[in-house]
Amino acid sequence: MYESHDSYGNRCSLGCPETDFIVDLVRKQGPENGLFGAKITGGGGGGTVAVLLEETSLKIIDDIVAVYSEETGVKGEVFTGTLPGALRRRVDRAIVEADR
Repeated sequence: MYESHDSYGNRCSLGCPETDFIVDLVRKQGPENGLFGAKITGGGGGGTVAVLLEETSLKIIDDIVAVYSEETGVKGEVFTGTLPGALRRRVDRAIVEADR
């Protein structure tokens, strides 16, 4: 996911600093905290990051959004959900959207 995010911004020149910041915050937490990847999603408008995480790590996402909001002055929002296959492995996803 991180490589896909980097490619979207660096190779395609379609990224934005807001999503880069969120992805970097997720990457710093890492798998040891149940966060396995993040990337920009919903191309075109930017501002949305998909995060692959363990169900028990949603509090960390809330903390990341708080840091993002404090640092940028932009309110972030979290949408959660998953698919049946991911539930078998207790993996969830969070979509973090930053108003731009």
